[in-house]
Amino acid sequence: MIVDFQMVFILFSSLFAILNPFGVIPPFLSLTSGYSESEKIKIIQKSMIAAFLILLVSGLLGKYVIAFFGVSIPAIRITGGVLVFIVALEIITGNSTKQKALKSDLPEQCYEVDDISVVPLTIPLYAGPGAISTMIALTAQSSSYIHIMYLTMALIMCIVISYIILRFSKDLEKKLGKVGFNVLTKLMGLMLMAIAVQMLLDGIGGYVGLENSANIIFNNT
Repeated sequence: MIVDFQMVFILFSSLFAILNPFGVIPPFLSLTSGYSESEKIKIIQKSMIAAFLILLVSGLLGKYVIAFFGVSIPAIRITGGVLVFIVALEIITGNSTKQKALKSDLPEQCYEVDDISVVPLTIPLYAGPGAISTMIALTAQSSSYIHIMYLTMALIMCIVISYIILRFSKDLEKKLGKVGFNVLTKLMGLMLMAIAVQMLLDGIGGYVGLENSANIIFNNT
């Protein structure tokens, strides 16, 4: 079997933009400032494993859940597009959940190592509602095992790269600086907004019986 690396990359780009591990760095460093390096590594590992399982299960079971409730695929696309658009808008305007976490009044050490790895680091900072709805929308389009395999490969790539980014987050923060992080975050937000608009157009097109020729993200495999 020949792997369609272009499709894998397209799926990876969609997931990576919504997960945005660079945006997790500031709250991660703030929440783990009092932890040792070994504890930080443990937190990152548990967070990435939790994110992988949450997103994979959401993708695999999401279409059955929406089918049970009688929700159509276009409705999921539109809903996902709205959620992703809101997330993108918050990122661009500097009012995202990840940035709000830095302003939280909660003491940095109010979490145990096991607690912080899932809440708030995984949910909602990394794998939030936007990421979950994106996974559901991506898997709901096609039930073929090849499409699921490509999506799983893309998700694994996102998790591995996110792990590396968080693992060396302190070094990245020093090299990029505050301005560099802001520019990078805004660019991710713009890309995410474009994906959100595409999801909305595909959903509307599905309702009116049109096939969007510009759609490459949700193309059947």
